[in-house]
Amino acid sequence: MRKILILKFSSLGDVIQALPVAGGLRRRWPSAEIHWMAFGAYRDLLANHPAIDRFLEFPRRRKTLGALLRDLARCLASVRQEHYDLLLDMQGLLRSGLLCFLSGAKRRIGPWNGREGSILFYRERVMPPPPPARERYLAFLRYLRVPAGPLDYGLRAGPLDIPGLRKGGYVVLHPYARWKTKLWPWRYYGELARSLPQVRFVVIGIGPWFPLEEKNVVDLRGHLSNDRMKALLGNAAATVGPDSGPAHLAAALGVPTLVLFGPTDWRESAAVGKDVRVLSAPTTCAPCWRTRCPQARSVACLSDIAPTRIREELKEICETASQMARQMLL
Repeated sequence: MRKILILKFSSLGDVIQALPVAGGLRRRWPSAEIHWMAFGAYRDLLANHPAIDRFLEFPRRRKTLGALLRDLARCLASVRQEHYDLLLDMQGLLRSGLLCFLSGAKRRIGPWNGREGSILFYRERVMPPPPPARERYLAFLRYLRVPAGPLDYGLRAGPLDIPGLRKGGYVVLHPYARWKTKLWPWRYYGELARSLPQVRFVVIGIGPWFPLEEKNVVDLRGHLSNDRMKALLGNAAATVGPDSGPAHLAAALGVPTLVLFGPTDWRESAAVGKDVRVLSAPTTCAPCWRTRCPQARSVACLSDIAPTRIREELKEICETASQMARQMLL
């Protein structure tokens, strides 16, 4: 196996859960060139991965249709000239299926349940196993008879370069998600910060602004590169947030992660890491997988998770971290 291309364009959480595939392929074929194609937003996450030799950008948005078509043509030309021996389509949509079909790769493998007609373009298909979601990607390794190995994401946190923050000395809050129904009530974040005045909190993410003016909160909301976000998450004492990409990134970096689940099913899409704690409320309607809540009391599945529950989890995590630090000094 000389050259391998992985297609997984988005989103952040899915890309992270698929990363062990690159590591498995590297174990199986250590001398092969492994390339990964994704949207440009994930360049800094993938280009420096130890198991990935080259990052290829799949065009997403351009100012004009003509510019988009030109970039797509260049993308296809660059793929065809590589003469891949193996192409894995882990995106499973029409655009990835078409690229797979036109790539000229000797082996074109995609998911059995690919959507938008993508299954018409594969030579081989992988049957998806039962949840959790990460098993969908690991199934590609089993299909290729790659020997089982440790679940290694190949991610390492870079140095922390923000004045006033030290490794293990703060907790990251990421309050945003693409679905409104995934959002923990924003007022709860302020209540949580006020209930733990001895803890330094750092809030990150992009979304509607809401006030977090407590003295123990550092507000870094807005655009952060994946490298900087990785450094912030990887050096934190813990991370708190809904089912979203940064929760998967923090967990993959080995950071204690508290994930608040409402409309999605934690058995399907929970982050994977050394210390991932799932918090949910006992409502009869969840998980519903809805982006809009039809209930009279909107999003009770999340609003019924009291800030006191998060506070107690964080106190336990911080106390454990302090004990470990004291033992290391003895």
